[in-house]
Amino acid sequence: MRAAVVGPGGRFEVISVPDPSPKPDELLIRVAACGLCGSDIKTAPIMPEGSIMGHEFSGEVIAVGTDVTDWTVGSHAAVLPAASCGRCEWCTSGYVIHCPSARMVGLGGIAGGFAGLASVPAATAFLIPPGVDPALGPLVEPFAVGLHTASTASLAAGDDVLVVGAGTVGLTTMAWARARGARRITAVDPVEIRRATAQSFGATDVLASLTEAEAGAYSVVAECAGKPGLLDGCVAAARPRGRVVMAGVALEPTSFSTVRALMKEVSISFAVYYTPADFRAVLAAFASGQLDPAPLESRRVDLGRLNEAFDDLARTATSAKTLIEP
Repeated sequence: MRAAVVGPGGRFEVISVPDPSPKPDELLIRVAACGLCGSDIKTAPIMPEGSIMGHEFSGEVIAVGTDVTDWTVGSHAAVLPAASCGRCEWCTSGYVIHCPSARMVGLGGIAGGFAGLASVPAATAFLIPPGVDPALGPLVEPFAVGLHTASTASLAAGDDVLVVGAGTVGLTTMAWARARGARRITAVDPVEIRRATAQSFGATDVLASLTEAEAGAYSVVAECAGKPGLLDGCVAAARPRGRVVMAGVALEPTSFSTVRALMKEVSISFAVYYTPADFRAVLAAFASGQLDPAPLESRRVDLGRLNEAFDDLARTATSAKTLIEP
């Protein structure tokens, strides 16, 4: 099969590699498309050479392992990119990402979706229901991130919500805030085109800077930018006993003054990845029309243009998702 493998310096080389064969508990999926993610940019340079990345993907089931009884050839599946043991306390409670033996799909553990075929544990696959365009399957993963962020913040009807950062995580968090009946959704982003996009995902008003946010006005503040130094501003914007959720991935250390948060009794939590229940809820929302994933997609490019697509993502301030078709 054709695959993009990590080469020197985190660049990709498209080569021919042997087709994978499903193990007894696995599905063999013909990849329809795989999304590019900002975390891929950060991770690629540290991946072992020869790795097949890509963790936001879906496709058609073309073979079923001998122990798998609940999947049929021809079905379409979206993949939750974490293979876990299925037995520990984290797996049984749904937090599979915290399983001590979890292996990430497309992030160094199991070969991912930047390839024509992918063999994944059946337990990580979720059926794309009739009526949902299978081509939009890669968007289940980013919408699950937004749902997990909203759930971690206990976001509910009537909340006033501030979302800092209008990238993919911010947009999908806004979409869920709107779906859950938030009263006001304010998006903060310094890039004009991102602010415009935020309005189509539910933002009722937009700001160019966190310093413009009304102090003490928001019951929920979601930091989705992943930039150091934002936590103090998020706490300032939260009302007393408000909820701040940190969903952006900032690799740099940051300082934070606890006094304001203490005096306001603000709850600060962190959200990463998702649960199987999140994946099922996203697919149900797509099927019912509660959420329309299509506006998140910007373009589709061939696997051979993967390096170009990565470079574009790194240098442009876009909110939309590029999908790679292998």
